[in-house]
This record gives sequence, structure tokens and C-alpha cells, in this order.
Amino acid sequence: MSKVAVVEKEVVKQEIELPPKLVPVFEGEARIRASYGSRGSGKTRSFALMSAVFGYRWGSTGVSGTILCGREFMNSLTESSLEEIKAAIRSIPWLEDYYEIGDKYIRSHDGNITYTFAGLRRSLDSIKSKSRILLAWVDEAENVSGRAWDVLLPSIREEDKSVGFSSEVWVTWNPESKYSATHERFRATFPSNCKIVQLNYTDNPWFPKVLDDQRIEDREKRPDMYEHIWEGGFLVYSEGSYYISEMRRAKDEDRIGKVRYDRAKGVVTSWDLGIGDSTSIVFSQFIGTEIHVIDYYEASGAGLEHYAKVLQDKGYVYDQHVFPHDVRVRELGTGKSRIETLESLGIRDIEIAPSLLIDDGIQKVREMLDKCFFDETKCEKLIDALLNYSRDWDDNGKTWRMRPRHDWSSHAADSMRYLAIGYTPYNESWDKPIRRNLQGIV
Repeated sequence: MSKVAVVEKEVVKQEIELPPKLVPVFEGEARIRASYGSRGSGKTRSFALMSAVFGYRWGSTGVSGTILCGREFMNSLTESSLEEIKAAIRSIPWLEDYYEIGDKYIRSHDGNITYTFAGLRRSLDSIKSKSRILLAWVDEAENVSGRAWDVLLPSIREEDKSVGFSSEVWVTWNPESKYSATHERFRATFPSNCKIVQLNYTDNPWFPKVLDDQRIEDREKRPDMYEHIWEGGFLVYSEGSYYISEMRRAKDEDRIGKVRYDRAKGVVTSWDLGIGDSTSIVFSQFIGTEIHVIDYYEASGAGLEHYAKVLQDKGYVYDQHVFPHDVRVRELGTGKSRIETLESLGIRDIEIAPSLLIDDGIQKVREMLDKCFFDETKCEKLIDALLNYSRDWDDNGKTWRMRPRHDWSSHAADSMRYLAIGYTPYNESWDKPIRRNLQGIV
């Protein structure tokens, strides 16, 4: 284990212990400090402790402000890092002397440092308006959306050159997918002025025996999940996945491979419209009793004009475009509905999927998947999403919730759900011929 020196008001050096691999992350200046890796690595406890250390360091020199601890979703303080930070503070006597700890709050006795806890999904606007955020620590960051990062990072911008202070963003997560917004932002494209390290259970000097026993059991009984849980690898599929059986069957039956576009048949698109989030489009052809999923597209932060051009550039002949019911929503800026905007862009033959319970839609997708053939290259992200679209996990109750988890896989899965419930020929008559639209670009 390694030690980090901390300077107090009286210029007395105090030392705290961290996993050796984390020490360089907290040394010197950095805009972003981050760590990703496996269960039992000690990263959450270490970042909780260091947030209190940095707060002490700032507050003791007269810097005042807020330490924001965020997660994508946080319905209550029990789903926050509050208890982890309390435990970390109480483990160090001089930190415990500096902070006042209540049931629902942490603040310094001198009034300079206050902790606040927020769910990013519901609190982005209020976070933007907060003043003097010294540090934003985002824990369990795997499922943080691209929009949340787009809003949060520019909002953390405090600086006081007279005392050598600049605000920071800290990020910790257990990686699941190479498609997550967090992976793309902090690993796939390395940000400037960032210190980041992978931390696994082997890097934790205090890795407890009870967790090691669990690790050994997982290696024997859950080999498919072991690399993700204990080695920091990506998920091959999520536990609790809705479609794992159907997608495995598609693989076993060689229905995932090369699927060609049939120019004699029209293409059906099914959309999940993102509002400040990703928009996804599935491209399918209904041929006899088979569904050929020939293409997939996803992007975020783009207007409908962008997606109309994507459809045009694909060069397909389109039959029908299936949208969720929120396509009827009128935009505040123009007063036009999205349907009107889409039609003005040449996207016609729009079908609005009925409003069904999500569970009913998921069952429809299960039935449909046994008829699907997927192009392995063009639909790679869609295939991975269907493998990983899963129930939400209740970490406190150690059980699966009945609702789906909202993460990177949700948009693609929702596009398939709208196809299953909204494409008229499929739902009315399997043998009904597919209509072709030769008007306009689509």
C-alpha cells in the first residue's frame, strides 16, 4: 500500500493510505481524475476518502463551495455515496474533527465545505445553476448519458488563481460496454488534463476474504460473467437480460451473419426518438416469414434534419417508418409537431406505435426475434444492445426490479420494441405484401 501526504493548517504532515495504483491519480494538478475496474478494487472508498481530503485542503485555506456527488439515477440518499463518505471520514481522526456529520448531510465546521448529492438524470438544470462547485464526483458512471456529460463538464468551472484553486471532475465506474457514453468520453477518446487508471481487486491491498470467497465461487459457477465482475472487462451479456435466450438461439441457428439488402423489397424503419439523448433507427425488411434486420444507426445531439439525410444517404427504398407516440409532440421553437417536421423533410408513410405496457412490448419483441436475421457488421451495436438490455438491479435489496434498466442499450431495444408493436403488416397479417413508397426521398 502507498501513502499520500496531506498538509494541515499547522503545516503538520498527515498521511493516508491508498492502493498504490491510485496515488498518481491524486498527485499534482488535474481537471479530471478517474478510475474504472472490477468489483472489490477499493476505488469507491478511495475516492470517497480523497473527496474529504481535498475538501479539507480547500476549506482550510479559505476556499469555500460545494462537493457534488452525483449518479445517473438517485431516488433517495440511500442510493448515493453518502454512507461511503461518512465511513471514510470517520476512519481518519483529523477528518472527523474537521467535518460535521448528520443523518442526511456532511459539512465542515468552518462552513467552507458542503456536500450535496444528486441524480444527474433529473437534476441537470439545477446543477447548471449551482454556483461554486469545487468538485463533482460521479460514481457508478457507466450509465451516465452523453447529454449529462455535455451539461456537467462545462458547469464545473470554478477557479481562484490567488490560492491556486481550480475545480475538478472525478469519475468512477465498473465498465460494461464499449458503447457507453462514459467509455467513449474517458477511455476511447482520452480527455486533456486527465489522470485515469484501471483498478481491479488485485490492486486492493485490503481485499477482504469474504469477497475473495465470492470471487472464487463466481469463477466456478458464473464463468461467462467472471471477467466483467472481477477483471474489469466488458459485459458479453447482462444478467437479467430480456432477450438472451432469443439472441443465443439466433446465433446458434446462424441467423447472425451477412444479411443483404433486397432491392425488390421495401425497408421499414423503426425509431426511438431521443429528447436530449440518443436517437436510434433499425432498418428491416419483411421477406416471407422472415425479418431481415439489415442496418442500424444511432446518434445523439442531432436534429431531425440529420436523420433525414442519413436515410437518404443509405440509398434504401422505404416502405414505412414506425415512431413512438411522442412523435406527435410539438416543438416549442417552431410550434410544429415532429410529424410535420419529418414530412417536410420527405419522410412519409409514418406509423405511430400504439401505447402498450413495456412488458407487453418486450413479449412482442421476444416473439419477433425468432424470425429475425441480423447483419453482423452493420447491426453490431444493436446485437450487443439486445444481449444487454436487462431488468434494473436493486443493489440494496439484491434483486431484479420489474422495470428495465435505462442505459446505453435502451435506445436500440426500444427501436425493436416499436417495430414489434407498430409495423402494421406484421401485426395485421403476416402474409400481407409490403407497400413501397416511391415519393420523395423515402
